[in-house]
Amino acid sequence: MSNLSQYGIPPGLPPNVKPLPAGFEAGAANEWIFFFVCGAAVVIFALPWALKAAAKKNYIPLLVMLSGLICSLEEAMLDMLGHLHWADDLIPVYTNFGITVPLLIPLCYVAFLGLQSYFCYFVIRNGATFKHFVLLLAMGGILDAIMETIGINLNVYEYYGIQPFTLFGFPYWWAFINSASFVTVGCILAYAVPRLTGWKQLLILLAAPYGMAMTYFTVGWIHILAHNSGLPEWARWGAAAIMMIECVFYMKLLHYLFGAKDKEPTANWTLMRMLQYTMIPSAARNRLWQKMAEEGGLPKDRHTAAY
Repeated sequence: MSNLSQYGIPPGLPPNVKPLPAGFEAGAANEWIFFFVCGAAVVIFALPWALKAAAKKNYIPLLVMLSGLICSLEEAMLDMLGHLHWADDLIPVYTNFGITVPLLIPLCYVAFLGLQSYFCYFVIRNGATFKHFVLLLAMGGILDAIMETIGINLNVYEYYGIQPFTLFGFPYWWAFINSASFVTVGCILAYAVPRLTGWKQLLILLAAPYGMAMTYFTVGWIHILAHNSGLPEWARWGAAAIMMIECVFYMKLLHYLFGAKDKEPTANWTLMRMLQYTMIPSAARNRLWQKMAEEGGLPKDRHTAAY
């Protein structure tokens, strides 16, 4: 068993729950590149849209972005459970669970648990098949993997210990569970938004923190427990694989609860169209939506996008 007492860690912890690795630095340039590319740029681009909607008494986009910001308070807990270590020279924002979370993280949460979840909500509220839920899972996982691979290879942070399914420093089990969280928040919004009016819309602020925590501890539990145990390495790989498969079955459950019913018309989404939709100007986005709505047989009154 590893001697953890020298790190001030109480005895009894399993040997493969490693203490934080040796310190390292990212450098100011890498920190700011990650800050803008993987969070701030998206938020800066989306904020005028959210404020414009709020000026028209549609507060949902702004509330969802704020919900993502609140959800960033869960980062330290997830870092501890998933074994993530930040560079020592990053600008801090808060410390919890003995982990100092850097200032660059909150806007990443706004971008992913806020805006990406809002896109999931948009797809689901207009009718989503099981295929669409799986596509949302894939889309979120791809974007999360790109963002995290950039951060890891900029030396902003690292995953330590046994991390199954790692490529270029990024453990892909994180892409599954993080993306499942985005879809969960989208489902919560699809259920709550039509039912909340007036001041009750403030409850939307809870969507992201509730959705992410629920996903990690209902879908991710089997890997989280193994990841922080004394099980042999092969068992921890097996638990990670089961969790990743479980995320796909979880999409089936979410579709059953929140998705389109059999033979109900839905927009003709593909993975490429989902990625394209979030990156093109509003006029082009509306044209794409009208095309998908027509192909999917949606009624004419549903052909105007309200994203």
